[in-house]
Amino acid sequence: MMVLVLTSCSIFGGGSDKKKEEEKAKKESKSKASSAKKEDDSIINQELKKQYQMYNEIIQYKVKQENKLFKQSEERYKKLKEQSDKASGSKSEEGADKEDKSSSKDDSDSSKKKEDQNKQ
Repeated sequence: MMVLVLTSCSIFGGGSDKKKEEEKAKKESKSKASSAKKEDDSIINQELKKQYQMYNEIIQYKVKQENKLFKQSEERYKKLKEQSDKASGSKSEEGADKEDKSSSKDDSDSSKKKEDQNKQ
C-alpha cells in the first residue's frame, strides 16, 4: 500500500518539484554550453584574426622584397648597359681611329707600337 501512495504522489504531485529541478538543470546546462560555445567561438575568431593578420604581413613583406629585387635588377641592368655602351663606344672610336690611320702605312705602324706600349 505504501508503494502505491509513493508512486501516486510522485506521479501526480510529489514529483513535480523534481521535474522542475530537472528542467532548470537542463536549461542551465544548455545556457552554459551555449556560453562556452560563444567563448570558444570568440577565441577561435581571435585566433583566426591573428593568423589572418600574420598572413597579410607576410604577403606585404614578400611584396616589398620583390619590389626591392626588381629595383636592384633594374639598377644592375642600367649599369651593365652603361658599361656596354662605354665599351662599344670606345671600340667604335678605336675602329674610327684605325680607319684614319690606315690611310698611311707609317702612321698605322706607329699607332700599333703606341697601342702595344699603352697595353703594357
